[in-house]
Amino acid sequence: MHLGKDTKPAANATGAGWLLRAGGALAVLLCVSACQQQAVVDVRPTPHTLIYTYLMAHGMARGTVMSGEMTPQKLTGLLVADRAALLAVLKETAYPSGTNLAAASKAVQVLLAATDPTDHGAARPRQADGR
Repeated sequence: MHLGKDTKPAANATGAGWLLRAGGALAVLLCVSACQQQAVVDVRPTPHTLIYTYLMAHGMARGTVMSGEMTPQKLTGLLVADRAALLAVLKETAYPSGTNLAAASKAVQVLLAATDPTDHGAARPRQADGR
């Protein structure tokens, strides 16, 4: 049964639909390729990240001392490691080089290892009778 109308779409409508779809696909591809062109974030240590890391490690060392659970030997080791890390970071800041950066990073790692964190929170306050 034929209704008298042509059932084929017009040539212009088909061409416009194809062009619209191709343009959309091209826009998606351009957006995806633009995402690929973004700059890569550099995660190598810098003097600023080194200073920040030292300050964080120093704060952890202070917390360890404030816990009240350090033996005199551990306290001495912690103080020596903290001083060595501070001097190494200052040397790297004053005289930047790959060698100084590696030495300062290692000194901060030693400081972190010396903090020996505890998992049971802050020390309890002492009572008036010394307990």
